[in-house]
Amino acid sequence: MILNLFEMVVFGASFTAILIAGATHLRVNLALYSVQTLFIGFATAMTAHAHADDMGIYGIACAITILKGLIVPVCLVMAIDKIRIQSDAASIIPAPLAMHLTIVFLGLSYLLVRGLPVPLEFSRGWPGATAAISLVFSGLVLMLTRRIAISQIVGFLIIENGIYLFALTQTHGMPMIVEMGVLLDVLVGVMISGLLVFKIQHSFEHIDVTRLTQLKD
Repeated sequence: MILNLFEMVVFGASFTAILIAGATHLRVNLALYSVQTLFIGFATAMTAHAHADDMGIYGIACAITILKGLIVPVCLVMAIDKIRIQSDAASIIPAPLAMHLTIVFLGLSYLLVRGLPVPLEFSRGWPGATAAISLVFSGLVLMLTRRIAISQIVGFLIIENGIYLFALTQTHGMPMIVEMGVLLDVLVGVMISGLLVFKIQHSFEHIDVTRLTQLKD
């Protein structure tokens, strides 16, 4: 089984999610998320080239790279600096176990997509679909097993990457206006989430979401 360049790029994005699940340092997670998004931006640019140099898809690739690959991680790093928390070591399950769980989900994703129809632009559709669904599973693992709110935001962003990658690899590509609207929503959501995390830390002296079960005066 030999993968072409496009397929190696999309699998590179899914492998970064596995590494994120195995790391507890928040800055490392954000750096890996940035690399993951750059992989997806590059895959989008390759899709634009395959569509006779579609300038709209090239615009989406640039927006993904700049907004999600650079601005969003910077905003979250600023939130980390404000709350002075660098690690999410107290996760619900150990990081190595979470990492192996995401590897299992990668294999499960491969089994789930074997029956999908092949997109017209590609000779086979399973690599892109496998990588996309594994990203969704990896994001869910982070959101369900991590205790620090920043890590759960990263999990949400990985899920969004997976949904976008599935649309990119299994359809003719979303219209530029739709994707730009999604990117704007993600950027605004991350900025609001960063502010809420700082407010939670200021009010409760922690951002452990498992401890936010009681009211406090």
